[in-house]
Amino acid sequence: MMLRMLFAVVALAALGTLFYLQQSDNGGGEAIVADVESTEPGYIANGAELIETDDDGHPLFQLEATRIEQPSPRGTIFLSEPKLDYQPETGNHWTLSAQRGQLPQDASTAELAGAVHAEGRPSGSPDVMHIATEQLHLDMTQKVATTAAKVRVDWAGNVLRGRGMRADIMNDRLQLGGDVHGVLAAR
Repeated sequence: MMLRMLFAVVALAALGTLFYLQQSDNGGGEAIVADVESTEPGYIANGAELIETDDDGHPLFQLEATRIEQPSPRGTIFLSEPKLDYQPETGNHWTLSAQRGQLPQDASTAELAGAVHAEGRPSGSPDVMHIATEQLHLDMTQKVATTAAKVRVDWAGNVLRGRGMRADIMNDRLQLGGDVHGVLAAR
């Protein structure tokens, strides 16, 4: 799980801190502790890939990024050029990409920004849906994607544009907030 990987990184940082404290022992058995929090390192990974799995070992999401950075062990995770393969259930696979992104420590959500593209096949559809916007919030626990920005949706020959969106991935519901314009293909 991604949380296990993050725990491993934090554990390594803690070991490094303990080593540092041992080295800075003043000889009387008392280590200097005041600056530990301010000097605790984070991590940077270039060309990284993280996979989070469910309890049975099935992937929930796979994250690739040119750079993953967490300046503080308990802080926000910053992503450069993230590509997220999100698989909330078998057969319901979505791929999201952006110029940059952020995850909280628990990786329960993702904030994507800059040329955000999402594509996936709604349940029972032979056609792939493409969504383009400038920013997107993905709640991976609730399986809902939202944005207040302009959105373009291409699906099965139909093109819709609007401002604001709420996509309930598990229930195959897409709502555009307003200012909706589009072309519906005759079938």
